[in-house]
Amino acid sequence: MAVGTKERISATALELFHANGYSATGVLDITRAAGVPKGSFYHFFDSKEALAVETVALYRATTHVELLDGPGTSPLRRIHEHLAHVTRMAEADGFKRGCLLGNFANEMPSQSAAVTEVVEQALESWTVRLAAAIAAAQEAGEITNKGEAYRMASFIVSGFEGAVARAKLTKSRAPLRRS
Repeated sequence: MAVGTKERISATALELFHANGYSATGVLDITRAAGVPKGSFYHFFDSKEALAVETVALYRATTHVELLDGPGTSPLRRIHEHLAHVTRMAEADGFKRGCLLGNFANEMPSQSAAVTEVVEQALESWTVRLAAAIAAAQEAGEITNKGEAYRMASFIVSGFEGAVARAKLTKSRAPLRRS
């Protein structure tokens, strides 16, 4: 089996989990959409849960949190560029899917401790990186409120997740403009 088969299964699962949710997406749905035999799934993954853990990592790569770290650009500009990027991600599908992390945060606690843990790690990592960018913007004098950077970042991440959920509900960018 080619290395490409595992990647195709993972990419397909990401799309289906993001569009339909974990519970509504079966292994057969994934393998059919990926165009691979069901046995290929079990060759690469022990379970649907293990695949969901991998899809969180794939999704995280698309959010480009590294934009928050970019040297040579003002910290405030890095924050704006990152948030604009994740807003464009939500907008790209007409706000139908929301954020995979937010979707899984709502769905997975009753389903899988392993997926819940990687979602929490992803949100925490985002918060920590955003806090560092906020602290750098404070240090550079771009943000004059000297409040705790982590607290501000946590509020922004939570607020953004809520705004994406509302954009999904309304299929509109309006909630993201207000956040």
